[in-house]
Amino acid sequence: MRTLSKLYLATGAVALSACTVLSKEQTPVSRQTCAPETVALMKKLSVESGQRGTLTLESSQPGGAEDYGVYRQGPITSQLASDVGGLPAGTLVEGVLWIDTGKVQVHYTQARLPDGQVHPVCLVLGSSAPGGIYAEAGTTPSAITLPKTAPVTVVDKFE
Repeated sequence: MRTLSKLYLATGAVALSACTVLSKEQTPVSRQTCAPETVALMKKLSVESGQRGTLTLESSQPGGAEDYGVYRQGPITSQLASDVGGLPAGTLVEGVLWIDTGKVQVHYTQARLPDGQVHPVCLVLGSSAPGGIYAEAGTTPSAITLPKTAPVTVVDKFE
């Protein structure tokens, strides 16, 4: 009986250490804030909190819009597939992708319009704030499987 208790304790310790390692991998970047100046500029561009659209997560991924792609945590450049307020379809949005509490998160902080203008923005991956979408089964922190086309939402603060 005593040996069985030691086995359970050892198994629990290994499981806890695995959880610690995974949680460190889940958020590789610090959270960013949406500056008041950015919110004011977005309003001038007719981009306001709550507006939604769709985007292609990464156009370099093979396949069509209905397919899935494999992504990595870190910087990502996506392309708007629909207008989002004053941001026209075709606008490139840059941000950071990571996994947090089971969801894939992206905070987009810069938009490059088709005419070359660059503006700060606050957009999140997903159809509502605070954002995020669930990855497909088999996803790991180093190989995140997501649909190529996903919703995006304008926010006035990153949560």
